[in-house]
Amino acid sequence: MLHLKQDDNMVVIKGMAKVVLYDQRGDSPTKGLVNEFFIGEDNPTLISIPRLVLHGFKAYGSEPAYVVNTVSEPYNHEQPDEFRIDPFDNDIPYDWALKQG
Repeated sequence: MLHLKQDDNMVVIKGMAKVVLYDQRGDSPTKGLVNEFFIGEDNPTLISIPRLVLHGFKAYGSEPAYVVNTVSEPYNHEQPDEFRIDPFDNDIPYDWALKQG
């Protein structure tokens, strides 16, 4: 997912989730880098995600993950600031496939 206007502030309040960020911003010192976070009850963390940074998440563990996300812009029903890409078919150097180990 990508936002052009809004910043996200995400926290997992129940369960655990993996949150992955990919910085594609041309003028960023972290351009091209992937960050992976495991957040939730076992690791309470607030992640601030700037606009134009691609991000996705999925629950892991035996419980559902309850995510709270506050945004910097109100939701616009006519023109949602939400752009999705296929998590498996893209140029991002990250593999969402389940890894056994």
